[in-house]
Amino acid sequence: MLEISRQTARRYVLGRQGAWPGRRWQGQAGVEQALRAVQAIQIDPISVVARNHQLALWSRVADFQPAWLDHLLYTERKFFEYGNIMFIYPVEEWPYWLPLMQRSSRWRDWINSEMPTVIEHVRERIAAEGPLSSRDFKDRTRVAGGFNTVKDTSHGLDYLWTTGQILIHSRRGSDRVFELTERMLQFDHAPVTLDEAKDFFLAKALRDTGLASASELARRTGNIIKIGAGTVEMKARLAKMEENGTAARLTVEGRPDTLFYPAAETPLLEQLERGEIPPEWQVVATTTTEEVNLLAPLDNIIWDRARLRSLFDFDYIWEVYKPAPIRRWGYYTMPILYGDRLVAKLDPKLDRKTGRLLVQGFWLDDPTLAEDAAFGRALATGLRRFANFHQATSLDCSLISYPLLKQAVENWEI
Repeated sequence: MLEISRQTARRYVLGRQGAWPGRRWQGQAGVEQALRAVQAIQIDPISVVARNHQLALWSRVADFQPAWLDHLLYTERKFFEYGNIMFIYPVEEWPYWLPLMQRSSRWRDWINSEMPTVIEHVRERIAAEGPLSSRDFKDRTRVAGGFNTVKDTSHGLDYLWTTGQILIHSRRGSDRVFELTERMLQFDHAPVTLDEAKDFFLAKALRDTGLASASELARRTGNIIKIGAGTVEMKARLAKMEENGTAARLTVEGRPDTLFYPAAETPLLEQLERGEIPPEWQVVATTTTEEVNLLAPLDNIIWDRARLRSLFDFDYIWEVYKPAPIRRWGYYTMPILYGDRLVAKLDPKLDRKTGRLLVQGFWLDDPTLAEDAAFGRALATGLRRFANFHQATSLDCSLISYPLLKQAVENWEI
């Protein structure tokens, strides 16, 4: 069984997700490469700065522009958005989603009541009129849903979308516009069984995490497809992957448990263990040692907080839903990547009217960097890129007492 150091484990997890040794993708083609490499990117509506999926791509693609992603989603249609916890997925995965969509019981009680007429009404209007959003259904009965009440047709749209009968065609602002799936996707693919779908998404979760224990894979798979796997089932499926040569085991220095990884990547892990950087990971911009990177709050790398602590010795909780008095850090705190380590946290806020980017909080996890000039320069460079991405006209760190951060932005200019 392969044994690797903690540094190798960190570099492997970061590198497979395109976050180390620096941004290695660029342009619209780079956005597609990044999306396929990371397997799935979570969409979240909160926009204190840019939204989570935009930040996740910004941290991986040099000079990322949101329009590049929109083109891939809504013009070329190489990816689609789906899920109660919404992610962006490659469109070729669609056949594997169908058996999961068809077994959904979320709406069973609702569709067995008087609501089938609502569902049919929504479907007929889209069929006749083309892509529609919830706003296009006016003067409808309001029913329980969301944070208060919603239109019955909003439930109808959600049912049709959850069960795969309609897809997100485009967006008007943040509003989703839906179209019939058969008018957007055409697949010549044999039907996929539920068991085949579970195997597919377990393999996907392994590619996503790179290194994970059986319990970590169960959490990630359950997060994506909402079908939890018990310990017995997960062990059986992982044993099957080991038998067919798609998964292998290793141990990480300091961790007592066994982790799984894609078996084909043994040479890559051995290369990293020798201290080498794979040629295909060559950066197109600065490295994370020359320029810190800020990770989105729902980034795949930090999504599993227990795994984050075990691999990175980094404690992090996204606190947007916590009352201010009990927050340890800030409202929209983002982890800071320096080299191959997570070393600090920063809480930014963009005032879109004035263009001011305010740093509301900064917490240094590694005290050895408190007076490290190289880190200060890397922090300045990373913050400038972050501010430029948001088209900020000023960067305000007046609330922060950390000297290096103040020095980092002293001479900052757009």
